Amino acid sequence: MKKVLFIIILLSFGSKAQTIKSLYDDKYAAVDGAYYKDTHNDFDNFTGTWKYTSGTTSLTITLQKKAMVPNDFGSKNIFEDVIIGEYKYIENGIVKINTLPQLSLDLDPLDYNIFGSTIVGPNSQYCLNCGPNDRKILLYFTDPDRDILGMLGQMFFERADSGGVQKLKLKFRATGNMMVEVGTTPPYTSFTVPFGEYILVKQ
Repeated sequence: MKKVLFIIILLSFGSKAQTIKSLYDDKYAAVDGAYYKDTHNDFDNFTGTWKYTSGTTSLTITLQKKAMVPNDFGSKNIFEDVIIGEYKYIENGIVKINTLPQLSLDLDPLDYNIFGSTIVGPNSQYCLNCGPNDRKILLYFTDPDRDILGMLGQMFFERADSGGVQKLKLKFRATGNMMVEVGTTPPYTSFTVPFGEYILVKQ
């Protein structure tokens, strides 16, 4: 009886996941059980290892695409393609943080330090000067060495190829309001990686 019940549950799960929607076009009309797929292959333009270099300071980011990850979207249970990533920041020749080894671990996608599934285009407030076929991705950032209450890191990536070289433009910013207990001085007011804009080259 248990075996029959398991098969029924499995078939039910499979039938829900077979409803394929576009992650870019349809996500904000979430259908319970649907699979929100990167149907335009937008994520493929951002995956790989990218590096910013200025003298002896560098920022290396590796982004990977994960398919059909279960997620809660409000009251709906959906599946979606996501981007995960990790990074290494070297300042004046000194390694300040290196989370790249995390990519070799089989973690829940939310446990990686860079994570997201938002694709923005010309109709978004974040892409006002975009051409009709331009896409950006919005990913969320965490710093395992600096947990700053109330502060959330956001990374906007867009392609910025030039001279036949594959490049990404990164805008790294904070959202939210840092919360500080009255009468105390916080040890940090920013993450290890400085906020700002970076041009990263495909490695």
